Amino acid sequence: MNYVSTAVTPAISPFDQLGLTDVTAKLEDSILIVTLNRSRKLNSFSEKMSVDLVRVFQFGDQDDRVRVIVLSADPSAPAFCAGVDMEEVARGSSLLGRKEDSETEHRDPGGQVAMAIYNNRKITIVAVNGHASGAGLTALQLPFDFRFIWSGSKITMPFVRLGIAPESTSTYLLSRLIGEARATAVLFSGAVMQPDSPVISNLYYQVLPNRTDVLPAALVLARNISTNSSQTSISYSKGLLHHPGASIEAHHLLDSRAMKILGSGNDAAEGAKAFMQRRKPNFPDTLTKSLSPWYPWWKTTDVRHPKSSKL
Repeated sequence: MNYVSTAVTPAISPFDQLGLTDVTAKLEDSILIVTLNRSRKLNSFSEKMSVDLVRVFQFGDQDDRVRVIVLSADPSAPAFCAGVDMEEVARGSSLLGRKEDSETEHRDPGGQVAMAIYNNRKITIVAVNGHASGAGLTALQLPFDFRFIWSGSKITMPFVRLGIAPESTSTYLLSRLIGEARATAVLFSGAVMQPDSPVISNLYYQVLPNRTDVLPAALVLARNISTNSSQTSISYSKGLLHHPGASIEAHHLLDSRAMKILGSGNDAAEGAKAFMQRRKPNFPDTLTKSLSPWYPWWKTTDVRHPKSSKL
């Protein structure tokens, strides 16, 4: 007699092959939700966390199912991110540079994370539901498109008080986000601030009174963007913001070309139909199939380690 097995094969998560340990990830509809997973260590920024974050944000960038990426932490954790793991630093991890690397060979792990987020072609949102120090602000807030935060969060960039340079490309990003005068105040004072501080308040899209409200508020925006926005339009728009022309005339040539390319695409046709029919759009174009060979139009810098073929 032949028996047919009725056992159900467990579904394979798309994240199993990423080897994530210091963060977790799940895909809900078209929203990739990433959660810091080192609560017992105040979600301190580790070398493995940097690897995990780069991998999961690259996954989100390349997978057409993903339209928005949201990063948060367990609101019951003592901190959103308490900065770098000082125990790892003491053991000689790459967080401040390995001894075997020369000064030109070091690649800051926080900077690798910041670039994976900043250069991501999807919308990125961070829900800061706890205190944030160092990398908790530099790598895990500044490169995002939208920032939600708990009003009780204590925020600090203590680098000058530790005798080290600000990391995670923060000196590039911070002045562009809040202006050089405010960036100077944040970086050089090393003071502990809160989100309503006039120095840093305009960094945040929304400030919430309760820790448990931060992620739900971020997800409301994520769902709105996911439902009503075109992947290709977002990708080109982010590219134009991050990589503008050298002059207004040069930028005019860039956005004119982008307008021509997108204007002849399926998403533009669908957007016009949805507008005329007063319904939500169902955009068909994806980054995998619909990006022009012209994109990206800017020259990229090779930041790979000189002794490695990988980032």
